[in-house]
Amino acid sequence: MTMVDADWWSMLRALDEPVAAPESIGRESILRALVAGTMPESMLAALHQRVARGEGDALAVPRDFDHAGTQGRFERLTERLSEAYGCPCDSALAQDSACFGSIRIPAEASRSHTKRTRIPLPLVVRVSAFGGLATYAASSPSDQKPYLHPDDRRQIEHALAGLGYLVVPEHILAAPYDGPNGWVFGPGADATWFTRFFNHL
Repeated sequence: MTMVDADWWSMLRALDEPVAAPESIGRESILRALVAGTMPESMLAALHQRVARGEGDALAVPRDFDHAGTQGRFERLTERLSEAYGCPCDSALAQDSACFGSIRIPAEASRSHTKRTRIPLPLVVRVSAFGGLATYAASSPSDQKPYLHPDDRRQIEHALAGLGYLVVPEHILAAPYDGPNGWVFGPGADATWFTRFFNHL
């Protein structure tokens, strides 16, 4: 089944569960507490209340999150990509992020490269904690444009599809975030839908 843009927007908005901005534990006050190295008792109490109400992780994971199932599928994806590329692919779990984890395919195993200098590039596959969403890209220096080889696209998308992941189109993820949880990014933030589902919150 091919999804059109309207289908993607409908799905992403349905997955983006609104979470009310807590009055006493806004993003800025949490960041100040982290910098100071201490968290006031009132802030800790407010955080515990949110967790008790089932809201503690609603930004980073959905309320019905199946950690064991998501972990198992992520590990199988790592194995499939390692087999497809004939080398171990490193994986890492994300923290304070809607991204569940990422898998790095080494540059020496990929066929992707920089456009101008043709330097081989590693590939990064990211899996969201929401709805089996996934994305991937070539990791290149900021001054170089990456060329993602069609063979890499095929191998990665085959591994993702085989485990039921949905690869979100790049132009959808690059669109400015206009969902209900914009308060977490703060005013003037250049948040995108990639930020919402695949980046730190």
